[in-house]
Amino acid sequence: MIKYIKMVPGLLLVILVAMVSKLLGARIQDVFEIETLTIAIILGILYNNTVGTQKVFHKGVLFSLKKLLKVGIVLLGFKLNVGAILELGPKVLLMVLIYVPLTLILFMKLSKKFGVNKKLATLLGVGSCICGASAVVALAPVIGADDDDAVVAVSIVSVIGAIGVIVYSGIAGLDRVSDMTYGIWSGLTLHGVAHAIAAALAKGEVAGDIGTFVKMARVLMLVPVSLMLSYAFNEKGETKKAQFPMYVLYFIIAGIINSLGVLPEVMTSFFAKSSSFLILMAMTAMGLSVNFKQVAKKGIKGFVMGIVLFIPLSIIAFVVVSQIT
Repeated sequence: MIKYIKMVPGLLLVILVAMVSKLLGARIQDVFEIETLTIAIILGILYNNTVGTQKVFHKGVLFSLKKLLKVGIVLLGFKLNVGAILELGPKVLLMVLIYVPLTLILFMKLSKKFGVNKKLATLLGVGSCICGASAVVALAPVIGADDDDAVVAVSIVSVIGAIGVIVYSGIAGLDRVSDMTYGIWSGLTLHGVAHAIAAALAKGEVAGDIGTFVKMARVLMLVPVSLMLSYAFNEKGETKKAQFPMYVLYFIIAGIINSLGVLPEVMTSFFAKSSSFLILMAMTAMGLSVNFKQVAKKGIKGFVMGIVLFIPLSIIAFVVVSQIT
């Protein structure tokens, strides 16, 4: 009971910033097209890198980012556009199967070129190609990485992913980019689940559904990648693997239930609205967790590596996706 009470200040801060983001979004929407999710991330980043997210807020912010995001994703399944998902075809899954290992291999092979130790480079790779900070935390013990490497990798991936959301959200306003192309691109290339969903939703619900689905396919790659890395970094004859991300399974089940039409519309509408606000809270918490100073102090080479590889991979992926959609 006490641990939940300790979350209250952080949850209240997240809710406050989220509500301010909604108000700002409504005020400036006619002047400048920017999504509430993007505003929430920016406000969170500004707060954390100026005032600083005080320790009393940490538990509630972390709970919003880790737990509420997963609940929001599961509820998002109840408003999946199944028709749009079915149009994706096997080509998109093939792209995921190519993009994930290719990105990871590039990070591992080019570590020396950037002056980054191999374990940090590997964590940056899994954070970039699977599911951001969650993949870093899940796979750090699998490869025997130090805590410092994990902290630096999480910070770098979070910062680059947040920058990506802001840039992608600007591209979302371009009419010549279709919902399908943009949704696949966001889900395929952005770092964390929160990053991909925030960016995908910037172009609307169809792009948001597609981006979420593609991102969930990438999250599933956590299992085979963990096995591969376990053998690659095996030092004592023991193999370790990351746990299966169950919230992905729940998300798929929710989508199936929604497609069957067995739930009343009032319930699915409630789930959809709840999902939107929970994801908004998670985006706010993500912004409140981004620390530019930590990246500058401990991982400038890793940051350079992450951004230098992310830009061409993103551009190439966009060109490929545009050709197949």
